[in-house]
Amino acid sequence: MEKITIQQQIDMALAYSGMTKKELSERLGIAPSAFSQRLKTGKFKKEELEKIALILNAEYISYFKFPDGKEI
Repeated sequence: MEKITIQQQIDMALAYSGMTKKELSERLGIAPSAFSQRLKTGKFKKEELEKIALILNAEYISYFKFPDGKEI
């Protein structure tokens, strides 16, 4: 299974929600150019990804899952 990048995840979430990158950046309080640059690098803190999800009316889930089913 091919791993997708944070940029791809956000792009797909934006497409699904019908929101533009400009709209999202404005709601985050980040200049569109700065948001585009961060998107290229994919450097977002977990809290930022959770805020993006909240704005998109979604949920960002990040955890470790072990073979025995344990999730941390």
